Amino acid sequence: MSAERVGWRDRSAYLYGEYLFGVDHRVCIRCGLGWVEQPYTLEPFRRCALAAAALGALRAEHPGLTWHTLGGQFQRSEAFWIAAGRGVTGGYQQRDLCPHLICYAPLVAP
Repeated sequence: MSAERVGWRDRSAYLYGEYLFGVDHRVCIRCGLGWVEQPYTLEPFRRCALAAAALGALRAEHPGLTWHTLGGQFQRSEAFWIAAGRGVTGGYQQRDLCPHLICYAPLVAP
């Protein structure tokens, strides 16, 4: 579960117990949409394709979805999203959550 977003999940990578990478994600199978937010890679491991691998794994786990971001961090990382979105349906373009996910409110917090 994401530590920052209720109802979102976190995809993380660790090496020998050290956090290397993380990205929050959310999918709506009904609408065929997926969102990723706030990817973060520890400084010494940036530009090692961890983000590309993690985003690729998410797409492989949820085939056929169109992928987006909410865009909260888009301006300061526009070059990353352009590169990451090449060849990806949806291209990680900014898009609001669908109504199915906006209405989602879990009964128990993670």
